Amino acid sequence: MRSGRHGFLDIGSHSARLLVVEVDGRKRWRVMDEERAILRLGDALASEGRLVGEIDRAQAVYQTLCQRARHLGAHDSEAVGTAALRAARDGAAFAAQLGRSAGVPLTVLSGEEEARLGFLGAVATLGVEHGYLCDLGGASTEISRFRGRELLAADSAPFGAVTMRQQFLRDDPPSQAQAEAAMAHVRSLLQASLPQPEPGLPLVALGGSFRSIAKLHQAAVRYPFPSLHNYRMLPEAIWQLGRRMARMSLRERRKVPGLALHRAELVPSALLIAGAIVEHLRPSEVVISGAGLREGMLYRRLHGPLPPPAEALLSRSCENLLFQLGEEPDPAQVAMADSLLVALAPLLPQPGAVRLGQAAARLRGIGRRVNFYDRHRHTFAIVIGARIFGLSHREQVLLAATAAYEGPRRMRDLLAPYLDLLERGDIVLAQRLGLGCALAEALARSAPGVEAEIAADITPALITLGIAGIAAPPQLPFGEMERLALQFPKVFGRKLVPRYN
Repeated sequence: MRSGRHGFLDIGSHSARLLVVEVDGRKRWRVMDEERAILRLGDALASEGRLVGEIDRAQAVYQTLCQRARHLGAHDSEAVGTAALRAARDGAAFAAQLGRSAGVPLTVLSGEEEARLGFLGAVATLGVEHGYLCDLGGASTEISRFRGRELLAADSAPFGAVTMRQQFLRDDPPSQAQAEAAMAHVRSLLQASLPQPEPGLPLVALGGSFRSIAKLHQAAVRYPFPSLHNYRMLPEAIWQLGRRMARMSLRERRKVPGLALHRAELVPSALLIAGAIVEHLRPSEVVISGAGLREGMLYRRLHGPLPPPAEALLSRSCENLLFQLGEEPDPAQVAMADSLLVALAPLLPQPGAVRLGQAAARLRGIGRRVNFYDRHRHTFAIVIGARIFGLSHREQVLLAATAAYEGPRRMRDLLAPYLDLLERGDIVLAQRLGLGCALAEALARSAPGVEAEIAADITPALITLGIAGIAAPPQLPFGEMERLALQFPKVFGRKLVPRYN
């Protein structure tokens, strides 16, 4: 995939979506635009079995999305159609006409192809090793099984939130008889396609319907973290939401916090299907993916058909964020932070702590893109709001706090809104990682371009740092080394003794 801007279009049963990304020569990428239009092709499919009556609106939307991509500099857009085009009697002709109208061919995916791309887009952005993946769409639902981040099987079932509402849930709110008939239908199809599922595995859930369910749940529990991607729910939460929404009329649902207006019609059928799926699969948890088919198209062109190993996700995300901001970290500072954090590893006992600190060292100071003089606070806000893959929401909060470290008290102030996400010992860990990154920054600023090697002799009372490559105590930044050294007894419980050579 060459450098430049590229467009990816997905013509689904409920909506059409566009993703425009920019890629550089190191395969880093950043989102330049994302657009969505509601098409409701699934409604036409459910009522007539054909789509020809929707051609004028679909053509106008498709042409506009393709023109939008070209306007942003993406001249080789890739477009795919999913269940509605696949199932309609005139789906192939409909897709061909859309492609001709905009000069961008539209490929109709098979159910297996759709499942594979959805799997790639989701698993390439999550650290889940084994489990099931479900893409709940408007007219179809793809369920995949994966182990060791490799796809084992993929199946597409002919039901979705739009078609289920059309076929079964016609009253407002749906009657108990309608809900029971719909549930029986979904159960029978699941039993036919997945007769003996393996319980206790995580279920990765993607698609607009699952994202709407997650937003509802986040609003209900007042979740403090501003991201859906990698949001985790217990399966019973879906049943609780389903019972709540089943009693509401459309007018009432439109007033529910967290539920988009265009999803209010579909949420009862989406919750019913999701409830049947978790009943059948009996997963340990439901992991929401904000990435799916279009991201799968991107990753396939960037890296091929297999998702990257989980341990590569964090470093790739940091690189993408730096590319997005036009920022390049100081290599000497990064190397010094890596060396210092490894030396302090005995005092960083949580799994993955050093890796988290090393990522923070690469992001430290990115807030200067907003305001140099308040860069630490802006660094925290940028990392909290970024799409960082390979970390839980809790770990991303710790990453943000570590990268933004100024001192123990200010870190506690930054973390105050997120205390419900944190575990015992997390604040101390972030303070130790952050102080290590700040110390490496001070050393690097005092000796520009010098990649010093650091070793540590740790006793119950002292941390003696041997700093090879810097011959004398730093004079710059003025007073910074002294200020940071005074924080060591409180943060590490030991006095800092630096030795230069």
